[in-house]
Amino acid sequence: IGLVKVLRRGRGWHGRWGHGGYGPQSGRTGFGGGPRRWFMRSILERLETTPGQEKAIVAAVDELRDNRALVREETEQTRADLARVVSGGLVDDAALEETFARHDRLLAQLRVAFVESLRKATEALDERQRKQVADLLARSGRFGGRVWV
Repeated sequence: IGLVKVLRRGRGWHGRWGHGGYGPQSGRTGFGGGPRRWFMRSILERLETTPGQEKAIVAAVDELRDNRALVREETEQTRADLARVVSGGLVDDAALEETFARHDRLLAQLRVAFVESLRKATEALDERQRKQVADLLARSGRFGGRVWV
């Protein structure tokens, strides 16, 4: 209980990242909930980003998140296609040709969105911060002892 009270008083809870640090009055953007929020906060804190940089980076990440609906829709359509093929008894490449073509189009769209979001996030950082991010990426995807890529 004591640890929780100490954490609540520290920067990690009500300070820069908590209730007082974000919201309409502060001009800062939140990160949603759960592990993603803590992950994003830890990176931005380590990079010592400004509120403007944080806003640009979070907007770039949100653009990527918007593509989740497309992936979810395609997953549902693929499941229906697989059910149709299996029920028909003829499982071959031709039976799934349109499914694979949709996958190719979606992958191309996701690649463009990823590059655009990465470009926006990178442009928001200064040279020192970009070097820090590159160093984190070069370390086999490990950040703070946890795999993140």
